[in-house]
Order: sequence, then C-alpha cells, then structure tokens
Amino acid sequence: MTDSARPPTAELGDDVTAEVAERGREELLTTCATMLPYAAGAAMLYLEPWTWSVEFAFGAAAFLLALIGAAVWQYGTQRGRHGQAEQLLAEYAVLHSVDPGVGRRAPADRTARGFVRGRLLGSLIPLGLVALPLAAGDWDRPAWAVPGAVLVVLALVVQLAAREREARAGRRWLADPPGPPRG
Repeated sequence: MTDSARPPTAELGDDVTAEVAERGREELLTTCATMLPYAAGAAMLYLEPWTWSVEFAFGAAAFLLALIGAAVWQYGTQRGRHGQAEQLLAEYAVLHSVDPGVGRRAPADRTARGFVRGRLLGSLIPLGLVALPLAAGDWDRPAWAVPGAVLVVLALVVQLAAREREARAGRRWLADPPGPPRG
C-alpha cells in the first residue's frame, strides 16, 4: 500500500493511562480466570478434601489469596502497572491495532513479533501443565476428579484463547502496522 493510499490510523496521545489500565485489567482477568480454576481443579485431582486438616485448608486459601493479591498488585493498581507501562501500552497498541505514536512503535513491533513467536510456547506450556494433573490425578473418586478435570481444562481454554488472540493481533500488526511505513 502506498503512503497516499494508506488510510489514516488512530494514534494514541501522550496520556495513555487509560489504555495501560485497560490492558492491565485484561491481563488481570486472564490471570485470575486461569489461576483460580487451575489451582482448584488440580487440588481436586490430587487431594482428598475430607482428609484436609484445618491448617491445610487455611494454607491453601492463603496461597490462593497471595496469588490473586500478586496479580491484582501487578495489573490492577496504578503503582503496579507503572513499571510495566511501556510493555502494557505496546500490547494494547498491537491488540487494538492502534498506532502507539512516535517513540513507541519499536516496542510495539517487538511485542507483535513476540506474540507470533510465543504462540507455540504459549500453547505447549499450558498443555503440559494440564496434562500433568490429568495424568497423575486420583481418578478413584470420579465424582471429585471429573469436576477438577473440568476446571483444569477450563483454565487451559482461557489461556489458549488469550494466546491465540495475541498471535492473531501480532500477525495482523506485522502484515500492516498502523502508522507511517517502517523504514
């Protein structure tokens, strides 16, 4: 496409706080929708709840709260997002196919390439993490194991959908990046 035939693209302004916060919320939602069902499902596959002690139950709850707290701190607070603002903005630009503006295009280009390259690894790792509890789970009590397996698979589906969305956006970006042509 020549420069004169290229349609104008939306460009992000100087204050991108809202865009960074939106991408942070997306990551927080994906993280929570992956971690919580996975942890609960794996626990159901490995552990028998009627044998849990009170201390173990409190420890498991504390562990889950710590995971969620870390995710909320990292993606849900302005202070947590501050250190990742450049990366979150690049991801937002690629996912929404918006020109991030002068000085921000190179990180967005790298992010798009990373999204495309990371698709395979982003699929293999979750598949392995799901295969392990499904293969090694305690299937002697299917009334407890089957819901656990469903939760683990649900976590996989959420993770794979997020990685596929990123890979599609990365391919779209690399095929026709918004903004002026790259030199």
